[in-house]
Amino acid sequence: MLERLVELLGGHSLHVGYVFVFAVLVLCGFGLPMPEDVILVTGGVLAWLASDLESASIAAMVRDDGLLFMVAVGLAGILAGDSVIFLAGRKFGARVADFRPLRRMITPEKLEKVEKLMRRRGNVVVVVARYLPGIRMPTYFTAGHARMPYWEFLLFDGAAALVSAPLWVCLGFYFGSNIEEAARLAARFSHYILLGVGVVLLGLLLRWLQTRRAVPASPDGDRD
Repeated sequence: MLERLVELLGGHSLHVGYVFVFAVLVLCGFGLPMPEDVILVTGGVLAWLASDLESASIAAMVRDDGLLFMVAVGLAGILAGDSVIFLAGRKFGARVADFRPLRRMITPEKLEKVEKLMRRRGNVVVVVARYLPGIRMPTYFTAGHARMPYWEFLLFDGAAALVSAPLWVCLGFYFGSNIEEAARLAARFSHYILLGVGVVLLGLLLRWLQTRRAVPASPDGDRD
């Protein structure tokens, strides 16, 4: 997919790449079945093609305005897509079940599960969901429905995006001359991120189990 996107967009102005990356990332927030990492890496490769560099270096990356702007565009697209879902949850809530295109993605069962998690670990849930496309949309919708402060949502969603988005764009820029290597590394880093999320979830589960065991049982003894 990465090679096809670069072939399709590589002959156009970098401004076309900016518009493409932003628009597709916003649509990903709506559930578009396209990996965000591939779009961001594509943006990085397009920025490299526009730079006329034969090979990228860390020093060149820091000075390249096209790359820096592509990182900003990627972050803006991610936050815009996530914000639309969050604000839709705040406005429509459970009524979304009546909207056929979203009925399968945001079910009452998913909403109920996420609401329980939000009450206990709202901020952590927002961060973890950023890396799990299958639960991201219902999570952010429920965060809005649960009246989570918008600034708080943006803070934690943005923090999670800051970890991954610049990485993918810079990866595409650095390996712009070798698209196959960029695609291979993107897939590898995706696995590492998912592994990290799994470790966080496991830690939360163990902590929850430990907390449950620490709660003393209510005494059933007779009163004097």
